[in-house]
Amino acid sequence: MDRARGLAERGRYTAAPNPLVGSVVVWDGEVVGEGWHARAGGDHAEVAALKANGSSASGATMYVTLEPCNHHGRTPPCTDAIVDAGIERLVVGHLDPDPRMRGKSVEILRHAGLEVEVLDDGLFERQNEQFFHYMRTGRPFVHLKLAASLDGRIATRTRDSRWVTGEAARQRAHLLRAEAGAVLVGVGTVRADDPLLTARGLPDTPPAMTRVVLDPRLTTSAESRLARTAHESPVLIFAEEASLDGREHALAERGVEVVTVPRSGGGLDLGSVLDELGRRGIKGLFVEGGGETASGFVAAGLVDKMTVFYAPKLLGPEGVPMIGGPLSPGLVADAPRFSVSGVEQVGEDVEITFYPENREEEHVHGTG
Repeated sequence: MDRARGLAERGRYTAAPNPLVGSVVVWDGEVVGEGWHARAGGDHAEVAALKANGSSASGATMYVTLEPCNHHGRTPPCTDAIVDAGIERLVVGHLDPDPRMRGKSVEILRHAGLEVEVLDDGLFERQNEQFFHYMRTGRPFVHLKLAASLDGRIATRTRDSRWVTGEAARQRAHLLRAEAGAVLVGVGTVRADDPLLTARGLPDTPPAMTRVVLDPRLTTSAESRLARTAHESPVLIFAEEASLDGREHALAERGVEVVTVPRSGGGLDLGSVLDELGRRGIKGLFVEGGGETASGFVAAGLVDKMTVFYAPKLLGPEGVPMIGGPLSPGLVADAPRFSVSGVEQVGEDVEITFYPENREEEHVHGTG
């Protein structure tokens, strides 16, 4: 199962919005086939492992990190392939988190005569945290990224932000974008940086990134790089309905989709944004900027994971803080709390991964 989990990791930056799955076929104590799910529409891990076997798997044992599928989607059911191959025993790392599907494939395979062992090990849930979160909530898993100086600034007093962190940290951020499959920024970032918000410089080509902008007054230009590349990679702009005055037509001609959501407090209702993204099947959302956007998600309790890249430099008290906007607790006891999950040096910078303290058990700890 350790080998299967390692194989699943090979799809980390290409499989979104699908889960990471790895599979190993063993016959008479020897590995005779292995595979992983690389991208949506491609072979599932079980089928890839059976194809890699190159011969009959009759009587073999298959190890797979997630319960096999049993329905026709973009590919045929894996349960059919497993039965047809003559697999005798199946070891499953974790049941499907979808309550409509959970355990059904195991039941089908047992009825077909296979011996099936289910581990339900938290390590496999942790590996697929955004997939499990989406299946349980209907909303994407929100991963907030911040890049700041040692004194918590994301730009200087003149709002210069190129570059706070080094090249290695910026490249790591591209990997995290690909892992999520969708990236979100506020319109201030669009105006300041005119970003593409794609995942670049990766060894394997990731799927087209869904790019999301929070723009209450719909000020994003149809000449922005996001708009001009919307036919290559989807762009969604969330705005309030009162802002629609015809400007949306120029954006639509570029391929940008404008979606209206209600306001809440000083900005857009972020819960409504997540609900809409969930309805579109987006399972992971990488939130990048800026300070007010980050603050909005934290203040609303909508952050499921946070990664902060700290650069070894100081920008001073007049620099732009990494958290601004609505987050302003009156007491330290009322402040949102996070637990450290990992610390790593990335180039010249330090990457720290956090989880909300009240959800640490769900996302950090596994068994086995």
